[in-house]
Amino acid sequence: MRTTRIQARRGERRDRIIACATELAVLGYDACQIRSVTAAAGVSAGTVYQYFPSKDELLLACFYEWLWDFETEYVCVTDEPDPFRRLLRVALTLTDRLCSSSLFAEAMIRPYLYADGTAATQADRVRQQVVRIFVGSASEGESPTREIGAAEILSDVWMSNVAAFAQRRIAAAELSERLTRTVGLLKR
Repeated sequence: MRTTRIQARRGERRDRIIACATELAVLGYDACQIRSVTAAAGVSAGTVYQYFPSKDELLLACFYEWLWDFETEYVCVTDEPDPFRRLLRVALTLTDRLCSSSLFAEAMIRPYLYADGTAATQADRVRQQVVRIFVGSASEGESPTREIGAAEILSDVWMSNVAAFAQRRIAAAELSERLTRTVGLLKR
């Protein structure tokens, strides 16, 4: 019983740290400093580092949770029979939500691009979550190999183009055009 309460408190503390870091990430990568997170979450730096060995690992956990929330909240309601059109709709919606703020997009994508060590494992979880979102939009209860492959390719294209957007190398409209072109090529 006591162990369960301790585990519950640890989970609540971890969730609070992620929630506070996500709120700070809206201000950009540089604004999301560990000391700012500790102040917002009401915990010590040691507590944050107990759960997340680095700022990048914390932000990757935020990105994963943000993607998880997207997947559970977004329902692609359409009678569209073409799985690739459904895939495009979800990809564009995901892009619009993430890129509504270039600072937030930068805070989420930057640690993904430079992940190494233990953060690399978290970055892989982020990639797998994006793939899962894309597969879920394209499949109808099953995951044929073609749709999984398309989702993996689109995930990599999506990540690199979100990075270009966050670095202000392309506009949101160009990002959407590139995703549309990619899905069109995958459909062939």
